[in-house]
Amino acid sequence: MGNRIMQVQFVCLLLGLLSAVELCASLDFYQKHVIGNMLEYECATVMQTRQINGRNGGCKKINTFLLDTGVRVRNTCAHGDGTHNVGFNVVVCRRVVISSHPNCSYTGRRHDNRIVPIMCKHGVPVHLHSSKLVKLF
Repeated sequence: MGNRIMQVQFVCLLLGLLSAVELCASLDFYQKHVIGNMLEYECATVMQTRQINGRNGGCKKINTFLLDTGVRVRNTCAHGDGTHNVGFNVVVCRRVVISSHPNCSYTGRRHDNRIVPIMCKHGVPVHLHSSKLVKLF
């Protein structure tokens, strides 16, 4: 009986850890990609303020911001796991090639009515495929 209780506790611990990992991935997604409003020329400031860096801590080459409160993103992931294509207005920030960490410089461009592929896992957004933006109409 004691062994069975330990197994149940272990499974509960693992589920709790998985939920924490998913929550962190979702919070990271919102930090990197969701902003209520911004202008193209604010890319460098927003990237620095939100501490968005590349994989090795250097300047991130490109980052896409969804101009939204996040409610539509959350509702998108409520439809299930996988990649969902949703229409958003976005600002795409691209690193100026000659800039380097910690003085990363970015140029921005606003794109309205873009289909954005958002990957959802366990009901939360975890990845945005910015390279696959398509104009809605």
